[in-house]
Amino acid sequence: MPIKTIFVTCGATVPFPQLVEAVLSPRIVEELLNLGFKRIIVQFGRNYRESFTQSINVDQSLPPSQTYLGFNGDPVHGFSQGSSGKLEIIGFEYSTRIQDVIQENADLVISHAGTGSILDSLRLGKPLIVCVNDTLMDNHQQEIADQFASSNHLWACLPRVDDVVQCLRRSQTERTEPFPSAYNRNFEKALEDLAYGTSN
Repeated sequence: MPIKTIFVTCGATVPFPQLVEAVLSPRIVEELLNLGFKRIIVQFGRNYRESFTQSINVDQSLPPSQTYLGFNGDPVHGFSQGSSGKLEIIGFEYSTRIQDVIQENADLVISHAGTGSILDSLRLGKPLIVCVNDTLMDNHQQEIADQFASSNHLWACLPRVDDVVQCLRRSQTERTEPFPSAYNRNFEKALEDLAYGTSN
């Protein structure tokens, strides 16, 4: 029987510690266990390995897993204990095959609001929660997330525990609109305008 898994991606370049801290918080761990999740895989980005390792119970005895498909570097493997069980945690910096990791493992994705990461999940038909990094300068992530959310393709929030919990619950009871597989130049142009600030 497949292990119900949530995949979290912070992007490969800019660290997003607020998102990692939120998804590993005791309240969200408990919420995930209550929703039937048994494993969380976190792509935490560059230069965050030490902080990530310190935030979980590392278990060196856990056997290698096929979940490590395409991971670059040694994954951090551990767990978080909740009142209703144990949540397996796997963390890694980045992957050259991130779409394969999502396709093979994710029942639900939580992502930063980068356009590439959003499209990776939506094109694979995975339910998606987007957390906006509101600490970035010249940040258009909120507008990008709102554009997708207004089309009912995903749930969007800030990386606050209460907000993420609400989106997790919605993801288990609501259905989003499938992302169109056909090329949509108007939608792409709207995203470019948001991301790069063009007006024509």
